[in-house]
Amino acid sequence: MSSEESGKKRYAPFIGLLEDYVGRSPLDFYSWGHIAFGIGAFAIFSLIITIYELIYITAAIMPWWWIMSFVIAVGIGWEIIENTLLWKLGVKYENRRDSFINAFFDILFVIGGGLAVWLLKWIIMDVMGQLGRWFYLSTIILFALVLIAYFIGFYITNKKTKQTRKDLGKIIS
Repeated sequence: MSSEESGKKRYAPFIGLLEDYVGRSPLDFYSWGHIAFGIGAFAIFSLIITIYELIYITAAIMPWWWIMSFVIAVGIGWEIIENTLLWKLGVKYENRRDSFINAFFDILFVIGGGLAVWLLKWIIMDVMGQLGRWFYLSTIILFALVLIAYFIGFYITNKKTKQTRKDLGKIIS
């Protein structure tokens, strides 16, 4: 059995708390980064509508679901770029491609981040009738909180990996 065949049969938990499972498990600390990516993408694309409405002082022609369509397209495009171009350039995490399930979940997390901000926009601008500045301020705060979660996940993954390798060293020796 070649190393590739044995590598395909290795167990990968649902939540990758060790470096060995990053990019293979559906959830890892990069999942937080993909949520932040969806939040940022929706906020940036929503500027198309916001700026149009500021300049022309009328409702934008473009519906908000188009913004979500852009977020979905960017999420899928990013996964393709991440697992082809960035992988070939050798800048991918440990220079390995994501598993299909991880890439699929990464796209779902980008979409989830975009949907969360769309909900935030609906609550602030449509239900409460507030101006867009409160939406963008809330989005920046949400983005920062998700980035903090990303860094905490990165720290936990590295700490658990070091501890696990230390414990394995005791068992092996």
